[in-house]
Amino acid sequence: MTVCFYQSGEVLIEGEALTLNTTIEQLSIVPRLANTRRNIFLNDGSKLETDDNKAIDDLCRYFDKNIFHLLLHKLEKNWSYALIALIATIIFLWGSIEYAVPTTVKWAAKGIPYSIEQDIGERGLETLDKWLFSPSAIDKVEQIRLQKQFKILTASSKGKYHYQLLLRTSEYMGANALALPGGIIILTDSLFKLAENDQQIISVLAHEMGHIEHQHALRLLFQSSITALFMAGVLGDMSSVTSLSVTLPTVLVERRYSREFEQEADQYAVSFLKVQKMDVDSFTRILTLLEQAHDVDTEFDYLSSHPAMHKRIELINSGAGNGLEVRL
Repeated sequence: MTVCFYQSGEVLIEGEALTLNTTIEQLSIVPRLANTRRNIFLNDGSKLETDDNKAIDDLCRYFDKNIFHLLLHKLEKNWSYALIALIATIIFLWGSIEYAVPTTVKWAAKGIPYSIEQDIGERGLETLDKWLFSPSAIDKVEQIRLQKQFKILTASSKGKYHYQLLLRTSEYMGANALALPGGIIILTDSLFKLAENDQQIISVLAHEMGHIEHQHALRLLFQSSITALFMAGVLGDMSSVTSLSVTLPTVLVERRYSREFEQEADQYAVSFLKVQKMDVDSFTRILTLLEQAHDVDTEFDYLSSHPAMHKRIELINSGAGNGLEVRL
């Protein structure tokens, strides 16, 4: 069988007991894939096959068909171009993970209704109470006293969050505090006993408030599930976000907050303490106590979820007099 292409765009196909006239516009030429056989489809679904890729490429150039695919084929044959493309792909992926994903996550988290955020936090708490925590052994009078102080302090917050302070015992976590979406803050008995005074405890709680105000737990959860992020932020599917609450405990316990998240929470705590006319040294002191109490044999403690403690203390000390401000 022979196929003749004319400058006018007419095409003559001749074979045994076959003569067919058509035009180049009515043909669908499959893009080239290395040196595999090339297919040309006719309007009726029938096809022609040929090994003469060069002739077909020349035809495509002449009639301006599949120009983009011809360029791709040219690039893939050149190792230098392929290497450049590989490097560009790596840079793109790194940039997406390092910058695009966090930015998109922050945008999506802000669009989550408060009721959904509360639901995620409450469901996460239910799982943590079954898996990680047991009721606090702290004296009830002490708990009531701390709750009153915390209520007075959070009353000054002008944000949307209705804060709850919960005391729990956890041998696995040791001296620690944890912030859940929606305004739930968990303080362990070990941290309560480690603190030398109430101001040190309040400073830790202020730090956890910073995590809540900046939606760090929610953003960390989204970063762990990019699919859910796009469904929530782009498609507006809030039910998919609520279902993520089952993974929240694992995400919070097993993954660390980023340096950016920790610095934001520290800055919030410093500003909070200043507004309350409390000594910022109480914050650095409790961080120092936590660092000193760190046990390398402990599976999980405050240090494992709050990295580079000494660097954080240095930043807090250097920034304490710089007028850090946040809205409380």
